[in-house]
Amino acid sequence: MRPKLLLTMLAATLAACWNVALGGLQDEIAAAVAEAGCTSRAVSVAVRDCRSGDIVAGISSSTPRIPASNQKLVTSGMAARVLGADFRFETRLLRRGNDLIVAGDGDPALADDALLADMRTADGGTVSATDLLDIWAAAAASSGVRHVETLIIDDRVFDRVWRPAGWPRDQLHRRYCAPVSGLNFSCNTMSFRPAPGGGGVDVSDAWPDWGGIRIVNKLKRGRKGRDTHVVHGSHQPDRGGIVLTGTVVEPTIAPVEIAVEEPPQHFGMLLAARLAASGIQVDEVRLASETDPPAAGELVAPPITTSLETVMRRCNHDSYNLYADAMFKRVAHETTGRPGSWEDGARVITRTVEQIVGPDTGLTVVDGSGMSRLNTISARAMTEWLCSFDPSSPDDAFFIASLSRPGEGKMHKRFREVDLHGAEVRAKSGYLRSVYALSGYVTCQDGHRFAFSILINDPPRKVKAKRLQDEIVSLIATQCDGG
Repeated sequence: MRPKLLLTMLAATLAACWNVALGGLQDEIAAAVAEAGCTSRAVSVAVRDCRSGDIVAGISSSTPRIPASNQKLVTSGMAARVLGADFRFETRLLRRGNDLIVAGDGDPALADDALLADMRTADGGTVSATDLLDIWAAAAASSGVRHVETLIIDDRVFDRVWRPAGWPRDQLHRRYCAPVSGLNFSCNTMSFRPAPGGGGVDVSDAWPDWGGIRIVNKLKRGRKGRDTHVVHGSHQPDRGGIVLTGTVVEPTIAPVEIAVEEPPQHFGMLLAARLAASGIQVDEVRLASETDPPAAGELVAPPITTSLETVMRRCNHDSYNLYADAMFKRVAHETTGRPGSWEDGARVITRTVEQIVGPDTGLTVVDGSGMSRLNTISARAMTEWLCSFDPSSPDDAFFIASLSRPGEGKMHKRFREVDLHGAEVRAKSGYLRSVYALSGYVTCQDGHRFAFSILINDPPRKVKAKRLQDEIVSLIATQCDGG
């Protein structure tokens, strides 16, 4: 028998074996959904063989569903393709005449506490958000800067529409609803650790010390064993900016994080204060206007850079909305040349996904993070999007690697009660009220990959949605050893 014919027959035999193994998967998933007390009105499932491109199991797979944070898979995948694995966000401090200019690049990681925790000073100390600005101020002073007429914050890489449609108005003060800016700093939040002190409640343990934000402390001191320790923060501009309410019984351990409005302007005031501490007088702080020339000038301090890989991992591993939405707007800017906007980001991503998946995607794009309930996608489209990423391509591989494995990130409590049969699972979870999403990859030991998407919207109350999702992924994994 000729070698070419033998190889053809062997390939056909292997394909047939896979089809036999997968023949019962559809029924097994349907049975799991029914046993959980759910129906196709609430659940969409798609399982796609990335080798053949075929859907091998599906339930309401073409129905548009709210994806919650699974929207991040579309956004970050798009960023991998448009920006590339070598892309770095870069924030610069420039001197032009008697002015200093901060050129923002939309970096969501600038002075993120979680990333600063891994940094150390020359003497082994920790690095704070303010320390980063002090490094800039010292460098500016060393370059001979003594007087600044205007400190210009150029955040025009993005527009100044901080949030898109559909974000919950009663949650805009939360960290996960922080505004998205061309100049982000400390995740655009202010953190507090209130503690009993001085006969009341002390809120001096707060960072960073954003310029111009007034704190209204309405916290009450409680008694151990009698009162409940609870702290709330809210935006009330007419009362000063951030208002803290609640009862403090003992020192707060986990920081209370409150979103900061108008972050570029407050960043400018904070930087001006750090420049002043280094002996540099600043006469005026303002945002760049539409008529200002593009940011240019002599570099007077080391640029602060962040790799796209770091941003993507924080987005998909830790599910930080700011990171996803900054990539969303950065892709819009890179593609159009205009300040990144919600509208341009939606158009660019929709067009690209439809070119890959086709027009029947069920896709509605409002933001990059999935915080808006106006986003939709079908499970079928999600799996085709995921299968379009090739592990052998550097730009695609680092996107795939940014997804969590069981025990990591937002997946640290998932799959503890199911058998994954030796398969590798990388996935992204998502949650909004009455919305549960899980999408990603099951990769067999021989490299055979399946993409899956399980989108559950408005299930009956008795349904344990996360457990059902884990069981479905376990069923997919059984196919790696033939069922």
